[in-house]
Amino acid sequence: MAQGDWAPDERDLPWLTQFDVRTLVAGVPAGSLDADDQVWETLHDNGLLPSEVRDAIEGVRGSGPADLDEALARLRWMVCGDGNTGASGAFVVPMLLRIAADTTSRSRADVLQLVGDLAREFTLQMEMRPSMLWTMQPMPGYDSFGYFENWAVGAARLMVGRDTDLLVAMMDDDDPQVRGLAAYVLVTALPLDQDLIGMLRRRLAAETDAAVRMIFVLCIAQHLRELDRVPEALAWSRAIWSDPASLLEIRLGGVIAWLNLTEEDVPQELRSVLDGLPMPAVHELSQQLPWIWWLNHHTDGITNWWQRLTR
Repeated sequence: MAQGDWAPDERDLPWLTQFDVRTLVAGVPAGSLDADDQVWETLHDNGLLPSEVRDAIEGVRGSGPADLDEALARLRWMVCGDGNTGASGAFVVPMLLRIAADTTSRSRADVLQLVGDLAREFTLQMEMRPSMLWTMQPMPGYDSFGYFENWAVGAARLMVGRDTDLLVAMMDDDDPQVRGLAAYVLVTALPLDQDLIGMLRRRLAAETDAAVRMIFVLCIAQHLRELDRVPEALAWSRAIWSDPASLLEIRLGGVIAWLNLTEEDVPQELRSVLDGLPMPAVHELSQQLPWIWWLNHHTDGITNWWQRLTR
């Protein structure tokens, strides 16, 4: 648990459900899990029917483009409605990660985005500083069934942590979108991996795609925050954005990371950097950030986000 993550105190006890989905995850054997597993019967009163999940997952594995889009939308609504992870969300993670690992699947990027969103609280709402890189929140949240989203997200992160080998392998994928999204998911995994920072830095040095390099910078900053190493993350991101020799996408990643690690006033040195950034390139790169993908569906969403972020 990172510093500032919500934890219940005596005032919350009367409102806490006796059903803790994280405990249920701990009792499920590691490995593949499908919609026929007995665990779904336990979840019956806290989310979805197994048949609904089965149909949606099979649709995501399906063939027709229209059917695929519909199945993805339906599955997202069922397990992450309005951007709030439900109690059932953790149990689709193993199935989705195996779809993403299948190089013949056409929905790999979409399902990785969904897994990353399941492993993050208040998705679709946390685009502004300092919360964009937060995985958990300092307050209780609830899904559409009234279940504690904090516990549901914790359960999803535990499920991600069981399949980190799949995600690490996907970071070598030929598709740069898959590489970036695999990292976006990997940094949500529980338990936290102290060695992940070194691996991400090595991947950053070897990465050839500009957008993925920017994503790796933000993933490193997010994971340092999760490890309660915020001063180190701030110093590292500042060293990146203050270095005129850094590649644009790495420098941009450093700017966005720094702004989302602190609520400090923007220093004049950073103001000068912001004034010199080419806005068409900033806009194009920012559109590929998995943390704020939904802003692409709003008119001037990325432009407005950038203006508010740097204001």
